[in-house]
This record gives sequence, C-alpha cells and structure tokens, in this order.
Amino acid sequence: MATWLITGAGGWLGGWVLDAVGRTLADGDRIVVLGRNRPASLRGALFVGADLRDPEGLGRAVRDVAPDYVIHAAGKTPPTPDEEMYEANFWGTDRLLNALRHLDRPVRVVVAGSAAELGPVAAADLPVVEDQVCRPMTAYGRSKAMATAAALVARGPLEIVVGRVFNPVGPGMPESLAFGRFAAQLAAPDLPQTLLAGRLDARRDFVDVRDAARALVALAHQGQARRIYNIGSGHSRTVQEGLDLLIHLSGRSVRIGLDAGATRRGEPDDSRASLDRITAETDWRPSIPFERSMADLWSAASARGGMALPLTG
Repeated sequence: MATWLITGAGGWLGGWVLDAVGRTLADGDRIVVLGRNRPASLRGALFVGADLRDPEGLGRAVRDVAPDYVIHAAGKTPPTPDEEMYEANFWGTDRLLNALRHLDRPVRVVVAGSAAELGPVAAADLPVVEDQVCRPMTAYGRSKAMATAAALVARGPLEIVVGRVFNPVGPGMPESLAFGRFAAQLAAPDLPQTLLAGRLDARRDFVDVRDAARALVALAHQGQARRIYNIGSGHSRTVQEGLDLLIHLSGRSVRIGLDAGATRRGEPDDSRASLDRITAETDWRPSIPFERSMADLWSAASARGGMALPLTG
C-alpha cells in the first residue's frame, strides 16, 4: 500500500497528473491532493487543505498524509507578478521539501520543472541535454531554476527527481499560453476580426500534457534520485503550424495581427529536448502526436465556449 501526494491538482498539468496516477494505482494505494482550494473534481482522491506559504500548517498536513510518493506540480506562471512567482515556485517548493524532510524517511519526490529554466540555447546545442548550463532570462525561468536547484541539493533521505517539462499542449490548455488563447478566441461566439499573436516563426518542443503527466509518474517509479529529466516530444515546430491547425479545425476565417506585447525578452528562437536520458532510464515515450493534441485542444475549447483551467493550481 502506497500513498501518493499531488500538489497543483486544481491546475491544468496537475489535473492530468492526478488522472495519470489514478490510472496506475495498485490495489490499496490512495491519492491525496494537497492545496489551498479543493479542486472541482478529485477523481477518487482525498483532499487535504494546506498552504505552501504556511510552513507549520504544511508540516502538519504532510505528517498526517505520510506520503510515499509526491508529485509537486503547484506553482505560478506569467502573467503573475514576479514576486508571486518567486514566492510560489521557489519558496513554496523549498517549504514542501522541508516538510517532507522532517518525515525522516525515504520519500520519492518528483518536482515539475520547466524548459524556461534553460533560457536561450544556441542552435549548435540542440537538442538540448539536461546538463546544459541554464541562463534563464525571465522571472518565471529564474524562479523555476531556483526550485530545481533547491530540489537537487536537498539533504536527507528524500529521493528527489526533476522532470523538466518543455511546452505542454492539449485539451484544457489555459489562455495564459498561446494556443489556449487562440483556441478560446476561435471558439468564442464573438470572434475578433483580427487575432493577435506574437512571434509565429518561433520554434518550440510541444509535448502533449497527457504525455507530460505520464512522464512525471514514470519518474516517480523509475527516475534516478538527484537527476533532471527532459520531458518533451524531441521535435520542434513553429507556432504558425499550431495556429494554422486551429484555424483549420475551427472552420472560421480570421486575420492575424502582430501583438508586440506577447513577445518576451530572452525567449529562444528554437527549443528542442533530447529525450535520451528519460527513454534510457524509464519506460516512458511520448505517444500523442501534435496533430491530435491540437485536435483535442480544439474539441475541448469549442465544447466549453473557450473556458479553460489555470495552468497551475
């Protein structure tokens, strides 16, 4: 019998992690969702209220749950103010690890990292490996890099793995991410005459959010402690390709305009993950093609009139 603890299950990635863990539970295992707010759907899990900003309350909750496995998917993303991202992503992670450390026994912990930790990577260094020197250029990237560093240097009996997620896509994608915003606008009854977009020639490694969730669960079982693992598709595509697919799926006609504010300083021209480490050391492989990810994103967006979950909870 094992107890799984999941943070961020009220968000997009965390919600799919909850689903992925539920699909792999052995008889007698249980899932506990930890957070400030109870998710709309617990999918058979228990809920324990705790705030990552409150060390004492967090410590009590962790002692009560006594987890064997933890997947930490909670955090904040842009356009959250910088100070809140540092508080949630770095300090929240640090407090959770401290609370788990006080259990004074081995616990398998997977921290969800981000490709934003890397910053710009030279074309000659693509596909990027996990040992690439990180030069994050955004507050989000720096806050996630600090969380990764805290996880990897954590002392004690914790067995900590970092899953560095590249660019997740798929159903439920929030409007804070480009394709989620495009899908919501295309699904809305009052479609704008001009759909504003940032750089359409930028290339990204888009991985289906369901594949990313499965990868985090695989790392809980099979990842080596104190290691980073890239989670991506191993290929890069332009933003233009994804937008063209969504427009085709919507059957609507729309002009595309430049949104200068959507381009952030320090974003890379291309981003592509080497999957050699994760495919050699676990049985995980990305299985959902980009075209299906976009089709499922569109189906979900059109069914709900554009509404989506937040990226993290």
